[in-house]
Amino acid sequence: MGEELQKEKAEAKINEEELSFLSLVYSLSQAAWSWLGKQVHPVSNQVQKDLKQAKSMIDMLRMLQKKTQGNLNPKEQQMIEGVLADLELNYVEESSKKVDS
Repeated sequence: MGEELQKEKAEAKINEEELSFLSLVYSLSQAAWSWLGKQVHPVSNQVQKDLKQAKSMIDMLRMLQKKTQGNLNPKEQQMIEGVLADLELNYVEESSKKVDS
């Protein structure tokens, strides 16, 4: 019974760590989406665009991905890769609008 309890505690810790990681990625990505002008800014309640700030958030996510390489479970890896791909695509799109204007 002692081994089973330790196993449950270990699994709970892993789930808590996964949730914390996913929450961090989500938080940084929401900031990036807001700075890309793709959603309402949570503080001002208005759409704001600041591509420099958006790039900063994307760069932080890219750094987080590099620093955690080899330590993520498949769900975490899939999330950060997907988030980065979407953000980078939208960043390029918004950057080209700025040049075209």
